Order: sequence, then C-alpha cells, then structure tokens
Amino acid sequence: MYGVVLHFDLETERIIKTLWKELSDSGISNYAYEIENRKPHLTLADYSDLKESEYSELFDGYYNSAPKIRLSYNTLGTFMNSGALFLSPNPTEELINFHSNYHNHFKKYNAFSNLMYHPERWIPHCTIANHLDDQKLLEALHFTTKRLESMQTEVQEISLIKIIYQNNKRVIETVISKALI
Repeated sequence: MYGVVLHFDLETERIIKTLWKELSDSGISNYAYEIENRKPHLTLADYSDLKESEYSELFDGYYNSAPKIRLSYNTLGTFMNSGALFLSPNPTEELINFHSNYHNHFKKYNAFSNLMYHPERWIPHCTIANHLDDQKLLEALHFTTKRLESMQTEVQEISLIKIIYQNNKRVIETVISKALI
C-alpha cells in the first residue's frame, strides 16, 4: 500500500505526537504505534499498487517548486461508524486546489487509488485515534478537546510513503519526499 501525504511544521508535529503519546499512556488509543515511523499527516491519495520508479520521476518533477500551505485547525471530527477521531483543517481554496491539482496530474494512477481520497469525496483530516469502540471514541474526544486548542500550521513537505513488513511489524518507509518552498 502507498500513500501520498503532506507533513507539517515541527511544532505541529510535536503537538500531535505528544497527544498520541498521552492517548496511548491513558489506555485510550495506540493508533500512533500500530505502524512504525508514523508521522502526523494529511493524506492526498492512497494506492494499492504503484510503479515506484515511474511514479517517483513524475512526482519529483511536478513538486520541484511547490509552495508551502498554511492551514488552520479548529475542528475535531469522526467518520460515521469508523471508530476514528481526527483533526480537520479549514478547507481553504489553496488546500482544495493543491489536492485537486495532484489528482489531475496523477490521474493515470486512478485505477489503483482509493476513491475516498478523490476530489469529490475527500475530507481532509489528520487522524488522532482509530479503531476505537464507542466508549473509547467518546473518551478520546473528551481527552483531546481538553488538550488541544485551535492551531495554525504549515504544510512543509509532500511524500510518497509505503507500508512494508519488517520483523513481523508494519513499517512506513518513505519512497520520495519533496520539501515545499
């Protein structure tokens, strides 16, 4: 499995990783630790398969000089019947266009893509907790609302990642990454 993800500035990453640790230490959610090397992110696309070298070449050229994106986070949410809790950024025109332009440029890979991330269905989100039963979801929501405030963040990097198995564990490996300018 592959994902195209946006990564945040170091302060935002620190805040979210601290929250992940507190949720784990409190016995509410181990989402952050289910896969090694997980970083806070927004997913633009998700693929079951890719030709890495071909895709990486296209990716490298397209994101040679892409701008950073400023985001505001004011919303906690959940997908119905999902057991997930997430932060959702305000859907700015800049973010929506960045996402839509990605899908227009890389549309030849749509046969392997998850429809949930296509422009007409995408709900931008950064997962805080996942795979929770109803009680744990309520606990996670209560816990998180007491610890987070509205945040101004900056997207500083875009990456193609893949999940591999290493020593019987799922691990995130970066295939290619580009700093936004």
